[in-house]
Amino acid sequence: MERDLEREDWLRAARLALLRGGVEAVRVEKLARDLDVTKGSFYWHFKDRDELLDLLLREWESEVQEIVLQIGRGSWRERVHRMLRLLEQRAKLSEEGKVPSDAAIFVWASVDRKVARRVNKAEERRLSLLKHFIGDHDRMELAYLAWLGFVARGQRVPESRKRFHEIAGLLLEWLSKPKAKLPMRQQVLRKQPAKRVEQRQVE
Repeated sequence: MERDLEREDWLRAARLALLRGGVEAVRVEKLARDLDVTKGSFYWHFKDRDELLDLLLREWESEVQEIVLQIGRGSWRERVHRMLRLLEQRAKLSEEGKVPSDAAIFVWASVDRKVARRVNKAEERRLSLLKHFIGDHDRMELAYLAWLGFVARGQRVPESRKRFHEIAGLLLEWLSKPKAKLPMRQQVLRKQPAKRVEQRQVE
């Protein structure tokens, strides 16, 4: 009967354990208790705990490709709108263990250097995606930092997650506005390289 337990059941339990208790909570014994089965059931689907952990990380790394496919084509505003709605949906699904959680992965990366290196590379791909859709480096950085802030605060204050729809709307409105022109003096300063100031020796 335990052999009939699906691989996805174990993955969902592992995602929730990672989200709620960190990587140390992703233990075969604990997952088996959560699923009300014996440990032997786990080994029908995974070689060992390391294979499970690697799979959790790999599925998060591949999310960017899934997001691109689901966003599809359309006008700039339509694509950005779909991207924000998709992030909102995935945030809810991650709390149910149905998809990877950004919050869980970032916490894991903060305590494991090898994981951090992989997360950093995946994050670069995410930033490239944002730059492609937003088309402005400064706004890209701010939009991504806003998402990270939402994810981090959601871990500490779960009630704040309910405001994502409102926050996403404000973000879309801000991204849709023409970029304000810098004053002429600031434009000139930005184009010119900073001059090196030499300190005079006091005689």
